[in-house]
Amino acid sequence: MHKTLAAVAALAAVTLTLTGCSQLHQQVGDAWAVTYQVSVDAPDASILHDVRYLGAEKRGDAATTRTISKAATRPGAAHGGVATWTHESIVLAKDPASVRATPPAGRTASCKILLDGQKVIAEEHGSAGKPVRCHAETPAFK
Repeated sequence: MHKTLAAVAALAAVTLTLTGCSQLHQQVGDAWAVTYQVSVDAPDASILHDVRYLGAEKRGDAATTRTISKAATRPGAAHGGVATWTHESIVLAKDPASVRATPPAGRTASCKILLDGQKVIAEEHGSAGKPVRCHAETPAFK
């Protein structure tokens, strides 16, 4: 009985320690400002379907996969004829970043993941009407 209680107490202590370390890392760990972009080959606004991205909305939040059933792009006449959806998120250094979206039927989409709004760490181009996916591990801070 005493061994069982000791084992349960030890397991609880390890779990609390790991949980505490994870939350501390979310609060003070190196983090990137990640910009997710999905562009559709249309100058007018379009609707993306089943948009999914990984990240946190603010510093200290746990990174989760977030899903938006429909997301509107902004008209792209000024941007080379592509309409774009953009979202800012927080991703810890050396953690995965990803975005996925499905364009309207007959349209193609491309995606990008940018660090600090400038450095492209992933870029993909999809097929007409098919989902496009970008994923990368964010680099460590130097």
